[in-house]
Amino acid sequence: MFDTLVSAYARSRPGYPAAIFEALRDLAGRPLAGSRVADVGAGTGIFSRQLRDHGAAVTAVELSEPMLRQLVADSPGVGAVLGSANALPLRTGSVDFVTFAQAWHWVDPELAVPEVLRVLDTGGALACVWNKPITDAPWRLGYNDRIRELLGGDPDYGNDSTGFDQEPRIEMGKAGAGLRTEVFETDWSRTIPMEQRLLNVTSRSYASTVPAERLAAFLENERAILLEFFPDGMVVEEYTTWLGVVRKP
Repeated sequence: MFDTLVSAYARSRPGYPAAIFEALRDLAGRPLAGSRVADVGAGTGIFSRQLRDHGAAVTAVELSEPMLRQLVADSPGVGAVLGSANALPLRTGSVDFVTFAQAWHWVDPELAVPEVLRVLDTGGALACVWNKPITDAPWRLGYNDRIRELLGGDPDYGNDSTGFDQEPRIEMGKAGAGLRTEVFETDWSRTIPMEQRLLNVTSRSYASTVPAERLAAFLENERAILLEFFPDGMVVEEYTTWLGVVRKP
């Protein structure tokens, strides 16, 4: 799905605020520095590199070969392996953290949770993080409706971060029954050139399903709307970042 969107993804997607890494340490009860981390569904390595920069020994796991190639090119010091959350190519008890950034909603918990618990060492933690756009920012009003129209009125389309309308959560399935999720949220923003914002739109999974001419017309309309709010061409994207941490006993 994302194979044809690799360049747009790598060049446009946001990273994650420093407060998330502090909260991850606190909720997990262990430091990132010196920890062994499997970053699953790593994409082009945005979160993997931030984990590396906080001192972790990171192995990125990604199912898409084009995504993984981009990750390897952009992420010196990060290990990389082709694989799925449903069958992690890692030894039992080999990591202190398993992380999913903008990725847990793609997995089947009944398959992924047993694998996560298998590869985690005792006392390790699963951490899932999402950047959620602040949808009531004035420039974003009506955006989701325009996306639904672009997709032919798809009623199942959610926001442009998670792909569903409900709040982020970590479904743990039968294998994770009884394990508690600790949650942290923080608001932040970034200011980026308008072209990067429009590229961000094209990095979404649905973009590859839209005919090129129709997508181009949509982007030109979005550009006109953005210019009303950001005449200098610099767009302020506002996010709430959600972190959920589940500790393995």
